[in-house]
Amino acid sequence: MDCHFPRAIDMKTISENFDDNPPVVLQLTGSTRGPFSHAEWCFHRGEQWVVMGPNNSGKTYLASLLADQAPSRGVSVELADEVEGRVSLLTFGQQQLQARDSWLQSRWHDSVSEDELTVSRFLSFEQVNEINPFEIRKDDTAERNRFNRERRRLFQIFGITELAKRKLVQLSNGETRHVLLVRALLKFPELLILDDPFAGLDPFARLHLKACLDGLAEDGMHLLLMLRNSDEIPSCATHLLLLDKLRIVEQRPIRASDRLGAVDSDFSSFQLPKRKRKAYTETGEAVIEMRNITVRYGKQTLFEGFNWTVRQGERWLLAGPNGSGKTTLLSLIDGDNPAAYGQDVRVFGQPREPGHSLWEIRKRIGVVSPELQVYFPPDATVREAIFSGCIREDGTPLRPTPAHRKDYRSLLHRFGLTKEANTAFGSLSTGQQRMVLLARALLPRPDLLILDEPCLGLDLPSQRLFLSLLEGQFEERRDVTVLYVAHRSSQAPDGITNLLIFGKDRQGN
Repeated sequence: MDCHFPRAIDMKTISENFDDNPPVVLQLTGSTRGPFSHAEWCFHRGEQWVVMGPNNSGKTYLASLLADQAPSRGVSVELADEVEGRVSLLTFGQQQLQARDSWLQSRWHDSVSEDELTVSRFLSFEQVNEINPFEIRKDDTAERNRFNRERRRLFQIFGITELAKRKLVQLSNGETRHVLLVRALLKFPELLILDDPFAGLDPFARLHLKACLDGLAEDGMHLLLMLRNSDEIPSCATHLLLLDKLRIVEQRPIRASDRLGAVDSDFSSFQLPKRKRKAYTETGEAVIEMRNITVRYGKQTLFEGFNWTVRQGERWLLAGPNGSGKTTLLSLIDGDNPAAYGQDVRVFGQPREPGHSLWEIRKRIGVVSPELQVYFPPDATVREAIFSGCIREDGTPLRPTPAHRKDYRSLLHRFGLTKEANTAFGSLSTGQQRMVLLARALLPRPDLLILDEPCLGLDLPSQRLFLSLLEGQFEERRDVTVLYVAHRSSQAPDGITNLLIFGKDRQGN
């Protein structure tokens, strides 16, 4: 599919006049003692920059700063005249802002408010350009026509045409990212800043996004990409900026060695170990039982005649394309999705029926998911957030035991969060927030762990740390059952015993 985009200004023609001395797109001068201290960085026309660094290195802060959405803290930023006011930014934080007036389970409910934005309305000319309905404007017919042409084109390129009538709050993590990217492009920016744009995308979607970024660059758009993995670097990228602890560590042209690794083109890399570890017992009790499950939303059938049994001590890896039903399946188990009622779904032997308390089940489950991170209370401190994973059978908070407090201190130390114990969840970096939720899931030592893309937003050292902790739990507690969703084989822990691959059809066994 053609991934090229029309430009407001013919940047190629302009750049040809400056081959010997390309003009500056933006220039950053660091503060005296604060962020990027005593550093300078220039982004020249014709360059495409990638920014990399560990969690809390300053990638998200830099992205927000350049888009004029973060305090300067002594940092000076100068944009070229044609770039000023023409910067579009896409971050995970925007998903959290969109969720501010909704709730965690709203995705699964048909009864969400009629006032909730649909994708079509969210990507309308008025919404994208933040037009006051009472504003008196000059004739903008030509501008609207241009916008609508590009809107149709982007809907097709990013495959969101079928989402147009859906409520924004009901989209999956991957679907929401595509919608937000289209919104950023509909602003016709001169500089597009994407913070961790490949997070949560399946292998096919990652390849497609890379192709689209190459098309944008070829058409003259300036790109600034905050990335976590070397295989996400698109062909168009020319320069690399390395950050660590709000310092510029290195800035240079990209080398061939920077692009080590390749994006998986399918899910064939997800293979079970040659020596499959036995479950907790030969006849381990069924933790999850689903019989002849059918789930439909409108005209879309997600599951039909689906059967699945998970036994105590099994560790399942769930893999498949975005939108294939992985998160929907998990929502039937943890009680978020009302579609489980009236169907043969049993968790810990308990049927999903009116009169049966969900909290008796939930107290035995530890959950991590992108949706939980999006909707988690931003004002809760790290300490409050982690201890909130311990609940009673009626859903009220459980008073921490001495064992809980000991494990809490250990988790804080091992996840590098000791200094952040009293910091608000919303003030943490995306990666730090994920680490808090991982600690929250592990603290109560649950019987069932539901980990939906738990490594999303983590740098490689943090991923290795988490996987090490999780594998330690596997060895320490042979009876713990795990459902684990991943889009990368490198993010799957050792000890997986079973594999469930999702495709377009979710029928039968």
